[in-house]
Amino acid sequence: MPRDLSSVRLSRLNNLVLAFYSTPRMSKREIITRLEYSSDRTFERDLAYLRDEYAVDISYNRNTSQYVFYGRGKFLVSTALTEREVTSMAAGLKMAAHFLPHLEDACTELWGKLKGVLPEDIPEKGEQLALSTVVALPVSFMDSAVFETLFNAIQEKKTVRLRYCSPYGDGAPREHEICPWGMYFRAHAWYLWAWSCSKNSPMTLRIGRISSIVAYGTPPYVEPPENFDVGDYASSAWYGCTGEGIHDVSLKIEPPLAAVVAETTWHPTQKIEENEDGSIILSATVPNLGDVARWVMASAPYAKALEPTELKSQLYELGTSIVNSHS
Repeated sequence: MPRDLSSVRLSRLNNLVLAFYSTPRMSKREIITRLEYSSDRTFERDLAYLRDEYAVDISYNRNTSQYVFYGRGKFLVSTALTEREVTSMAAGLKMAAHFLPHLEDACTELWGKLKGVLPEDIPEKGEQLALSTVVALPVSFMDSAVFETLFNAIQEKKTVRLRYCSPYGDGAPREHEICPWGMYFRAHAWYLWAWSCSKNSPMTLRIGRISSIVAYGTPPYVEPPENFDVGDYASSAWYGCTGEGIHDVSLKIEPPLAAVVAETTWHPTQKIEENEDGSIILSATVPNLGDVARWVMASAPYAKALEPTELKSQLYELGTSIVNSHS
């Protein structure tokens, strides 16, 4: 911290950066009124100080007559955290370490740093919450180097060449050139949504099945669709399998499984109709029937496919293969 920075000015600079965090575009008059600056000149000095000493990225847009905030640079924002916010961070860091095991050490180090700047009793309550709330969901193996390469490629918009081994087909690893768009966790594994340069279409890959990967600049990176949201895409899957199809599915679930199924949101489009005998009809529109078929098979004899016919055919094929494998 520069030596001539008084506590009063530090507080003022802190409030200025916090204001831009909540409202990234503001006119000079808005800023001066909101932060109760005594003069335009004081604001301008503070702005110049943040730019020169801390590399805070705030630019003036002459077309809109607004200051635009792009990043706080090296300025460390100081803010008061509530007990609930701290306990939320403790639980969040524990979950992050569970779903991304290679970040466990970093999560532990971050929590240690937070403890060092907080009142002693607040971190203790956060640790109590973290110890008393456990995520027991299994997480499939994943190479941390692959995950980091994909993450960086998404940020830098780089094409990636990788080797992928699917358990289906002949099981031989195949090379793919892809433009990674996003990653998501679903059904105990991490998945990648990407553009396939060879197939000229979107594709989904399970990250744990990628054996080698390298990022490079060619062919040109293909941008994701407009209004892209990896969360919406991930939630469209029944489990991990997404797709481009549209299938209206109707399932009948008998007791006692019916009550358990009704407690869970299996798909964002699902609708549940309760019958007098305790059974339910679960309806949804899904992009892929494979996961639904396997789910129904695993839930037998309490789950039955009503629609579509294609789903019934897949169940028949699955059932036949199971019988044949045990004959």
